[in-house]
Amino acid sequence: FFFLMIRRPPRSTQSRSSAASDVYKRQNAEYMGIMSEIMTRYRPDAIVMQCGADSISGDKLGCFNLSIKGHGECVNYMKSFGIPMMVLGGGGYTLRNVARCWTYETGILLDEELPNGK
Repeated sequence: FFFLMIRRPPRSTQSRSSAASDVYKRQNAEYMGIMSEIMTRYRPDAIVMQCGADSISGDKLGCFNLSIKGHGECVNYMKSFGIPMMVLGGGGYTLRNVARCWTYETGILLDEELPNGK
């Protein structure tokens, strides 16, 4: 089992601020570097990826601060390895975030751009 903690940007920054953006970019690069090394070392035949939506910003119980797009970028990155994937849901206690996140990620996995129904 592998778990990568994504740190929340400092409370003094807005989620769209340059400081928060810099934190996100650094952490995304860290995620990709770590996962690339894992894929190179272990050369798995398949990936089982658990996509808990409790890491989405605004979750009632989660303490992370990922955007739905950032969460999806992690899925897309793992998909880029081109090996079979089983993607599971899990966690997520703000239902509108859960539905949006998993719908968005289903679109990524199916190579379909879904309309943004507001």
